Amino acid sequence: MNLEEAKLGGFTIPKESKVVVNAWWLANNPEWWEKPSEFRPERFLEEDHDTDAVVGGKVDFRFLPFGVGRRSCPGIILAMPILGLVVARLVSNFEMKAPSVTGKIDVSEKGGQFSLHIANHSTVVFDPIKA
Repeated sequence: MNLEEAKLGGFTIPKESKVVVNAWWLANNPEWWEKPSEFRPERFLEEDHDTDAVVGGKVDFRFLPFGVGRRSCPGIILAMPILGLVVARLVSNFEMKAPSVTGKIDVSEKGGQFSLHIANHSTVVFDPIKA
């Protein structure tokens, strides 16, 4: 909540307003993301994501799931490098498969208030890779 009236991007924000960031729109805006409706996790590894924000300056929308502003996640400094290591170890040591009962994994999405969610959670089988 802002304590005083503020101007942002040509808009006047009255005193004591609550500003909600539309994370879904930022993550699905076709002006900033190529094919935003497709599940392509590799897009976050690509280097060409510097984007001019509406109000000027550079904003990296890849990290929006960690929050914005002064209440953003303080653990992002630890989470990003550790997450990469964890995924790398899982991929190098296990073969991930759909259970033999269903034979496939459902990755369909449903809309949430601020973001998309997996509609139906699937079970994934991790088989150790034998060296």
